Amino acid sequence: MRRSNIRIMKMNSNNRSILMRALYADFCANREAGLPNNHLADFIRKLHEIPPGKLPLDDAEFRLARNALNHYRNERIASGGYTDAADAALIKLFKAKPPLWPFG
Repeated sequence: MRRSNIRIMKMNSNNRSILMRALYADFCANREAGLPNNHLADFIRKLHEIPPGKLPLDDAEFRLARNALNHYRNERIASGGYTDAADAALIKLFKAKPPLWPFG
């Protein structure tokens, strides 16, 4: 069995807000399409409970965040809006690194 990798995303309140908005948009799109939403709902709940700072992400959560932010960014581009906040959140997400464990 393969262990999932954990990454730590440094997150301020702006990145958290944009990520929540992007995840909720994907949640609503899946609900309208009749697709399961349990994984998105769990991630939104986790994000809501963790204060801004460091967000631990496993592989599945990383993919959900990446896809949601990319969809949100594409929607903003299509509507002629600014994408600065989504770009900043994506950069923070891609800079997420595994935690340093010096002893094991």
